[in-house]
Amino acid sequence: MQARTFAILIAVAIMISVIELIRREKMTFKYSCLWLVASAVVLFFAFSPHVLRQVSEVAGFVLPSNFVFFLLLTFFVFLSLFLTIYINEQNNRTDSLAQSIAMLEYKIHKKS
Repeated sequence: MQARTFAILIAVAIMISVIELIRREKMTFKYSCLWLVASAVVLFFAFSPHVLRQVSEVAGFVLPSNFVFFLLLTFFVFLSLFLTIYINEQNNRTDSLAQSIAMLEYKIHKKS
């Protein structure tokens, strides 16, 4: 199997999986956008390898494969950043809920 065919199959499988997770409400569209965009980029470059070659040359890469690895690394850095932001939001929500529960318990104990 050629690398191009393999890339197309994997990208389509990821897109279908993400869309199915959205449909089953296991993933929100907000958090799936990154995966859908990444799959679309892979499909675009798989169907037009000449564009990949041109973009990699403009970016200063000798081999398109090095550019692909750079894109993959960049994707994972952004994914890590995105997940860090999400974890921070969840920690803030947890702190806020804990404070609200503590205030409610205080009010209950104060009345009794």
